[in-house]
Amino acid sequence: MFYVRTSILPDSSCVVLRGTPSEASSQTLTGRVLFRLGHSLKVKRITIAFQTTGSSKQQLQSRTASSQVQMEQVLFDASSLPNSYTVWKSNCYGRDSSRYEFPFTFVIAGHMHESVNTSFGNVCYELKVNIQTCGFGINTWSESLRLPVFRIPKEGTPHALRLTDPLRMQADWLGAVELQVLRDTVSVADNSKMRALVVIRPLQKGLQLTDVGLRLSETVCHKTATDRFGDPHSHHKVISERLKAIGDSITGLSSLPLSQEHSMTLSLPIPKAFSGVQYTMDTPRISIVHELVLTATVIGRDQTPHYLRISSHVRIVPKLALEDNFTELPPYYSASFDRLLLGSSEEQLDQPPSFSSLPPPSYGFAASTCNISLA
Repeated sequence: MFYVRTSILPDSSCVVLRGTPSEASSQTLTGRVLFRLGHSLKVKRITIAFQTTGSSKQQLQSRTASSQVQMEQVLFDASSLPNSYTVWKSNCYGRDSSRYEFPFTFVIAGHMHESVNTSFGNVCYELKVNIQTCGFGINTWSESLRLPVFRIPKEGTPHALRLTDPLRMQADWLGAVELQVLRDTVSVADNSKMRALVVIRPLQKGLQLTDVGLRLSETVCHKTATDRFGDPHSHHKVISERLKAIGDSITGLSSLPLSQEHSMTLSLPIPKAFSGVQYTMDTPRISIVHELVLTATVIGRDQTPHYLRISSHVRIVPKLALEDNFTELPPYYSASFDRLLLGSSEEQLDQPPSFSSLPPPSYGFAASTCNISLA
C-alpha cells in the first residue's frame, strides 16, 4: 500500500513565554518528525516551519508591526547527491512499515504575541512539515500541527503574586440584604470548574429570596480598530452561567422567606482555551477582560421583585501559571551513597541503618519560594 504518514512530535504541547514582551527571554522548541512509509519513496527535500496560520483577513493585524511569523528549518536535502534524491526503502512485507526520524529545534522570541482567537481575528501558530518527492502522482506531502503560545507572569513578580489573591466580593442593598462571594483566588484555569461560595444575608425582616445566579462573561476590545465615533471595537459574550431557584418543592412555593443567612457553593464550567474562552490579556492590540457576576432576586415587603447584582473581575489563565506558585524539590540523582550501602559487609546489612547514620541526599541545587498574598 502506498502512503506517507507524518507525525510531528514536539517535546512540549505548547510554548510558554514567562514575563512581559519586554522582559521575557527566548524559549527553545524541540521535537522530532517521524515518517512511516508503506512503499519505497524517492525523497528530495524535507522542511519544517514554525509559522502563523490562517489568512491575512483572519489574523489580528497591527499598525506598528506585522503578525506574520515564518521560521523554516531544513531537515533533509538531497540536492548535493548525483540524482538530487535518495530512495527510502520500505519493508512493505513486514509487520511494521519503515520509519525515518528527524529532530528539529526552533528558538521562539520572547516578544512574540501569544495565541488568541476572537471575532476580530486570531493569532495562531503551527508546525508544518513539507516533504518533496519525485516520480509520478503526488510529489509534495505536508502535515501540520497547531501549537499554542502562552504567556504567563514571571515567577516572583507582583503580577504573579496577584494571581493568588483571594476573591472577596461584598455589597449590601439599602441596608436590607448583603451579598457576598468568596473564592480562594481571583484566577482560574481553563478547562476546569470555577467554584465560589455565595452568601445571602438578610439585614431586615419581611423579605423573600427567589433565585441566585452566577455568571462569567468575557469582553474583547480591539484597540487598533475603531468605529466612526473613534471608540475601539468590542465584543461581549457570556461564557458560562448558572441560576439556582430558591423554593420549597413540598409546598410548591417559588420563594422562601429570607429570615436567615443562605449560603451555597455554585460552580461554573470553564471551557478550553481558544475554543470557548480566551485567556485574560492586555496587549497593545487587544485586551480581554473577564467578569464574575452574582445575581439575586429579592421580593420586598410590598411584593415587588428587586434584581440585585454585584460583579468583580477575575482572570482566566493557563494551568501552568497557577502551578508555578509551588516549588518542587529537584530529583535525587546521586547514587554514590547507594553504592556504599550495597558494598557494606553482611554484618552491617543485618542491622537496619538509622536516620543519623545515613548520608544526606545530594541535590543539584537548592531553591526556596515565599509567596505573599495581601487581602
